[in-house]
Formats: sequence, structure tokens, C-alpha cells
Amino acid sequence: MRAGCGELAFKPGREQQRVKLTIAALLSLMLAVPVAFCQGDLLEALRLLERLSGEGVDVSAYVEQLNRVLELYRVNRSVEANALLVQVLNQLRELDSQLPTIRLYRWLRIGTSVAALLMIPPLFYYFFPRAYALVWAYSKRNWLVREVSKRGSRR
Repeated sequence: MRAGCGELAFKPGREQQRVKLTIAALLSLMLAVPVAFCQGDLLEALRLLERLSGEGVDVSAYVEQLNRVLELYRVNRSVEANALLVQVLNQLRELDSQLPTIRLYRWLRIGTSVAALLMIPPLFYYFFPRAYALVWAYSKRNWLVREVSKRGSRR
């Protein structure tokens, strides 16, 4: 598997739109490809791409590879295109089989982030007064306390 393929990537909305537009472009390019090539593997690859993209997996490398497959079909180099398509499809199937683990890690990351954010107020409530008292005491350590006589009283 190539580096960067299948890693978790929480894409912002703009990147997800780009992937969906690219998938739509691949589907429209399929109209230019003979119907025999569009039946099995290519449609399954596009279905897997859509599913993985919807789960937040970075599939941009696979989209580029499928675009290369369609270009090879367009220039009538179907042997190379079929080999690349099988390779991409196997990678996508492997990534699809890892989808439950990817979901688990994503939910663990989200849960950990939420827990960390929820711990900030109690920790602040507990530690801030103590830290403030220590800083105050440290800044006043050289002060001397003297007894001051009250006005009007003489000694």
C-alpha cells in the first residue's frame, strides 16, 4: 500500500467536495469507456471509493489511480488498465476490510478530544486557586510584617 493511502484524514468540507466531484467526473468518464469495462470491477471500485470517502478515509490517491485506469482504457491499453484496476481494487478491498478498525480509531480520537475538553473546567477549578496562592506567596516572600500603631494611641 502506498504511503498516505488509507490513513485517517478528517477532511474539511472543501476537500470532501473535491473527492465527490472527482468521483462524479470518473462516473461521467465511464460513459466514454465501452460498456464491457464498466460492469464489474470498475463499478465496485467506485462503490468502495464512495463508501470509504464517506467514512472520512483519504482516498485521493485511489481516485488518481482510477483516473489513470480510465485514461488507459480511453487510449485502448486495456491490458495495463485491467492490471492497474485489479491492483487498485485489491487495495480498496483491503482498506474496506480495515474500515471497522478505522472507525474505532476515529471514535477513540473524537472521544479522547471531548474528554480532554470536558476536563479543562474541573482541572482549572482545582489547580488555579492553588497556583495563584503559590505565585502570590512567592511574590510577597521578602515583605516584612510590622506592627503599626493605631492613630490616637500613644506608646
